[in-house]
Amino acid sequence: MEVVLVEFPVGEDAVDDCVAALKQITKDLVMKQPEFFGNTICIERATGTVFNAMRWESADAFVKFRDSNHDQIGPVLCKFNPKPHMLEIAGEYKGAD
Repeated sequence: MEVVLVEFPVGEDAVDDCVAALKQITKDLVMKQPEFFGNTICIERATGTVFNAMRWESADAFVKFRDSNHDQIGPVLCKFNPKPHMLEIAGEYKGAD
């Protein structure tokens, strides 16, 4: 499994619009992909940055999905200047149940 972290440096005024767009595209398109295992959307309000941390089977699965759905994803998210980072999971820890 890999984490695809997409950074959106949108500025304070566009944070909420970016989050709403991410939630909508995730619900309408991303969640239907069998290689997708979930995501967490985070906000750093001090810098006006949104982060979307997605868990995918592999970076290749994400790239294939992104490229084959660019006509749907582009109009919704490109205006937020996404900066993707492909991260290999080196360790994972969970709190006590």
